[in-house]
Amino acid sequence: MTSERPRGDYLSDPDTQLMVRFAEGDERAFDRIVENFRNQVFGIIHRYVGDWAAAEDCSQEVFLRIYRLKSSYTPTARLSTLVYRITTNLCLNVVRDASKRQAVSLDAPHGPEGPPLGATLEHASAEAPGDALEARERAEMVWKALSRIPDRQRIALILHRFEALSYAEIAQALETNVDAVKALLSRARQSLADALRADLEAGNL
Repeated sequence: MTSERPRGDYLSDPDTQLMVRFAEGDERAFDRIVENFRNQVFGIIHRYVGDWAAAEDCSQEVFLRIYRLKSSYTPTARLSTLVYRITTNLCLNVVRDASKRQAVSLDAPHGPEGPPLGATLEHASAEAPGDALEARERAEMVWKALSRIPDRQRIALILHRFEALSYAEIAQALETNVDAVKALLSRARQSLADALRADLEAGNL
């Protein structure tokens, strides 16, 4: 019953309301959840693992885990918090095998129907041809370096830079606190800078 649900502003969130409806037996609500989050989930996993097939499989696993929550779901936060937490945990604990962590191709779509990843970086498509090529080359450099930094640093940067999550949202996804996220992102930026510097010194770029 509605009166028994925990109170919070998250209850006014449309996606959270969909999950409540799904928990109450509305299967069509789950289809809407998948539709609303499929590109974000795929984008995070694809950027993390750098492999299209693995990202597709793991995206399906994310929604399977959400589906399995149907009988036990109680809204205690926005649904997006739950989705990002499941996605992040899957990245860190299931698909961290080094053989699956390849450099991301900028020609691969952001999602099943999305534009190539390269189109989302540096807004290259909106620039003059010469500027676009330079921006693309910079993006390639960043992706190569990003693929080599520690896992939690990498996922934190992906959530912050490409998904535009706040410190608080990242903290919820990683099940930590805001101060820890700030420290993690600071280390991540330093790790990325060090990796870029190493590539430049080694002549790999």
